[in-house]
Amino acid sequence: MNRIPIEDEIVALRRDLHRHPELSGQETRTAGIVAAELERLGLKVIRAPERGNSLLGVLDTGRPGRTLALRADMDALPLQENACNLKGLKAFVSEIDGAAHMCGHDFHTAGMLAAARRLSAMKERLRGQLIFCFESGEEMGLGDDARALLAELKPVDAVFGVHVQAAFPCGTVAVIDGSCTTGCETFAVKVRGKSAHGATPHLGLDPINCAAQILCGANAIVSRRVNAREAAVLTVCNFHGGSTWNRIPDECRMEGSLRFFSEQVGRDLHALLEQTAAGIAMADGCTAEVHWRNWCPPSVNDAALAALARAAAEKTGAEAIAGEPWMASETFARYREICPEVLAFVGCANPDKGCGAPQHSDRFDADEDCLPVSAALTAQFAQDFLGGQKGAAMPRPEICFAQ
Repeated sequence: MNRIPIEDEIVALRRDLHRHPELSGQETRTAGIVAAELERLGLKVIRAPERGNSLLGVLDTGRPGRTLALRADMDALPLQENACNLKGLKAFVSEIDGAAHMCGHDFHTAGMLAAARRLSAMKERLRGQLIFCFESGEEMGLGDDARALLAELKPVDAVFGVHVQAAFPCGTVAVIDGSCTTGCETFAVKVRGKSAHGATPHLGLDPINCAAQILCGANAIVSRRVNAREAAVLTVCNFHGGSTWNRIPDECRMEGSLRFFSEQVGRDLHALLEQTAAGIAMADGCTAEVHWRNWCPPSVNDAALAALARAAAEKTGAEAIAGEPWMASETFARYREICPEVLAFVGCANPDKGCGAPQHSDRFDADEDCLPVSAALTAQFAQDFLGGQKGAAMPRPEICFAQ
């Protein structure tokens, strides 16, 4: 069987992106590399620098047909990468302090460019239009500039995306019907009290004690106020109050997030946290303000598109697995406001290589062999959606490593 290699330049590009990560909203170098490659392929590049670093590359076949958007995210996380994975030293790591691709967005960007090369080469066999959408700022819940650019190109019939998944073995693909990632909303609770000496707490209003009670009350919301048949998570991830050992502060603050598969459950959690914080604060003589940001709905795979994606995976020779929904959240969900969507998970774990630490861990390391799987799946789905040659399947790809 003929095999389609991933070019050495694409592998080298992925490694370069990994070594030079850029945080959300700061992806100027990455966006420049992407734009240059799309222009080299003859695609029309659409950018709006005043809005952000996101960009589109348009491949118009010149023949009537449907329009498909293919989306990849470009940003890194504000983490210091560990030099080791689960087995030993990594082959290479981020060279930028405080920034690292610990979620696989370097794979998404490089894999999409590999798919763009393949689809550009077979342009004469396609109908309609492809829009390669490279999104800025996903990790911070941004990316509105990408969706705004895409919305201006309406009508768009569907959007497809890939996310590497550390919970699944490398070489596997999971396309889940319905909700595949959770919705999310982040919160900050600010509790205000009255400062006093630690020896005389009765002369003050202790915001730390109050905030601790709010934390305990918040932890009971999911177990006692949400139907047990609904999946939901409320997690507080930081807690700050005071600066010395003998003084009660005026203020205490905590931050966290809500996760949910039902938007109604998300709205209920929002209201219940505000109710809990206000009620406990009142009982303690304090005040509590809850500040919200980054509302994101769940990613919900369209049933027909999910079936098409699974068929595309089978054609490439990838191993299809059932998988399960991911409790993480993805701004990919917001493309559903424009058109139906489908997000596929591509496994990147390989214990023999030490790959398998969860995403957002400093030891996260993806098996590079997932790159050709991602590229082939994207290209095959696009070919099938746009109605290329009936029954034509792209051969299973083989990776070629740069030396």
